[in-house]
Amino acid sequence: MNSMVMSSRKAVVARPANSRRVAAAAARNGSRVTMANSMQVLRPEKKYECLSYLPPLSDADIAKQVDYLVGNGWSPCIEFASQEEADTNQLFFAGPALYENRYWTMWKLPMFGCQSGEEVLAEINACQAEYPGYRVRVVGFDRVRQVQMAGFIVRK
Repeated sequence: MNSMVMSSRKAVVARPANSRRVAAAAARNGSRVTMANSMQVLRPEKKYECLSYLPPLSDADIAKQVDYLVGNGWSPCIEFASQEEADTNQLFFAGPALYENRYWTMWKLPMFGCQSGEEVLAEINACQAEYPGYRVRVVGFDRVRQVQMAGFIVRK
């Protein structure tokens, strides 16, 4: 039973949102099967920063992320930490501040004036060579706001 809706121009017939035609089209394109095949199980491993749910980033992927940081006017900064220091240890106490061991050691200074991902990749490799087995991350530092705007793990 369709109801009539009068508009200023012409009468419009309101139809149910889930018509048989839409349902049949969804069944034909295999949307449920495609969705079920794309589902994955979350691995029980620690996650760090942004993009940690992805497989390890390649050098090309890292360069693209650095280009994004530079494109936003942020300066790339490389930080490193041992596995014990990189893990967040949540301490439950009543105090004036939040202390969860979120500070990593900075590798040199932020790369002010950096123009490409290749410069950052060279520094990442130098940091990894100096501290093998350590976690390395890249953060985007906004020199105007004086804060970290983005961060992601590059070596686990």
